[in-house]
Amino acid sequence: MQTAAGDDEETLCIDPRSLIEALDDPALVIDARGAIRCKNEPLERLLAGPGAPILPLSPEGDRVLLPPSPAAVDLARIQALLSGEIDRAEIELPDDGSGAPRWALRGLSCSIGGGRCALLRLIDLGERRAREHQRRCAQVIASMQLGCTFLTLDDPADDRSLRYIYRNPAAERISSRPTAAIVGQTMDESVPSLRRVGLPQRYAEQIRGGRAAEGEVVLPAEEGSRVFTTWSFPLGERCLAVLYEDVTQRRATEASLEGTRVLLDAIIDNLPLLLFVKEEAELRYVRVNRSFEEFHGYAPGELIGKRVADYLPKELAARIDAESRAVLAGGVPVEMPEIHVSSSRLGPRIGHARWIPMEAAEGKGRYLLGIIEDITERKKIDDAKRHEAIPLETQRRLVELIQELSTPSIPIHPGILVVPLVGQMDSSRGAQLMESLVRAVERHQAEFVIIDITGVTSVDTAVASHLVQATRAAQLLGAECSVVGASPGVARTVIDLGIELGQLSTHRDLQAGFRSALARKGYRITPRAARRA
Repeated sequence: MQTAAGDDEETLCIDPRSLIEALDDPALVIDARGAIRCKNEPLERLLAGPGAPILPLSPEGDRVLLPPSPAAVDLARIQALLSGEIDRAEIELPDDGSGAPRWALRGLSCSIGGGRCALLRLIDLGERRAREHQRRCAQVIASMQLGCTFLTLDDPADDRSLRYIYRNPAAERISSRPTAAIVGQTMDESVPSLRRVGLPQRYAEQIRGGRAAEGEVVLPAEEGSRVFTTWSFPLGERCLAVLYEDVTQRRATEASLEGTRVLLDAIIDNLPLLLFVKEEAELRYVRVNRSFEEFHGYAPGELIGKRVADYLPKELAARIDAESRAVLAGGVPVEMPEIHVSSSRLGPRIGHARWIPMEAAEGKGRYLLGIIEDITERKKIDDAKRHEAIPLETQRRLVELIQELSTPSIPIHPGILVVPLVGQMDSSRGAQLMESLVRAVERHQAEFVIIDITGVTSVDTAVASHLVQATRAAQLLGAECSVVGASPGVARTVIDLGIELGQLSTHRDLQAGFRSALARKGYRITPRAARRA
């Protein structure tokens, strides 16, 4: 090695002889005249052995000639190295006809004793491709979301010698343990609990038998069991690769969904409704509940895959299929208040139906959901009630008519209303009196109401109370009330019972009450003889 100093730079020169002796690859150095200045032992072994590469050089004595070759461009590049036009080059050598080139000639411009030379180094492309393939595989394994672990069985007869030799970043993340703390240890040293679930024994047996396996492993943990899906396969005689994924959350979700599905299935099967789901293509049943099966006399699961034409008359089945396709084409739910259906067990029935088109997951076809409520018994009850309601309505109207006749309201002059009461008065008629009186005052816009009790045979405290309440209600509507025609017996009863009529005015008979009402309205009654005079 020597240094050469110029005016403004310093160059470090290395003797190529020392360089090629330190190389593991076959190499030689030629000068600008083509003379071999030096070559290393790996090159001599390579050229002497079978399958030696075809060099674009022709050794003759101690010189290397560069004869014409099909690889003219490659030769030109070597010549450019020797002339100093380029500093480095790489040339793929022709293969022996077996496939892709295996060797490449890598050249580097150099100098020996101040003279221009080229250092030529043979590169094994097959080995390079293998290393590149290994590098890419390592990148893939390192970037996987699956955990990846490599194990080696130091002693084929002892599963306790199963040792970690590699873990990818995903394995470190899944286990929450650094790789440096695990690689080099045996499984028993790293995680003793794995032996209780049989993992070291199982993996050692796979290595011995050369078998791949897939399964699920449940491992105990402080926060609860963890579930892993694993794929393991041998690599060589004593090595095993294990890929695994933590599916604890997924299994918990699946278990929850399965529990929900079982619950929903139980609810659907026990609904007092007929429920079915048909696919769009051929309108075959894909789901029916137990009520639907029992209604048509089928055992559980027997209707799945069938069409209505398989168990109903042809014409009826064709009509049902046409209605189903119309609902699917319309795309909106359709309600049918009454449809006629037939049960193998119950005979003709009446149902209230609702057809609902449903989109399948990810747009893969459509389904028709049918819900039918058997309303046969309810309709019978409703019809019976409707028939019973006719005489009840007639009776109600007759009662209202009798009540109106028992407490009639007669307008005898604009603004003057007479309410004659006849017969025995009781609490029921007293309450009816108030209702009739209020309606009559409002209907006739009465200013004066004359209640004639000439035909009343007896009065008690309750009747008198209803009478007072009725007159007060009329007064609230703006009408003045008076009572006329009280018999001596009724008058005596009122005095004996101490009934207070309040400010209610009384008159001897209807004529006197009418005269008083006219006078209050501003009218004056005079005899005809007085008017002629």
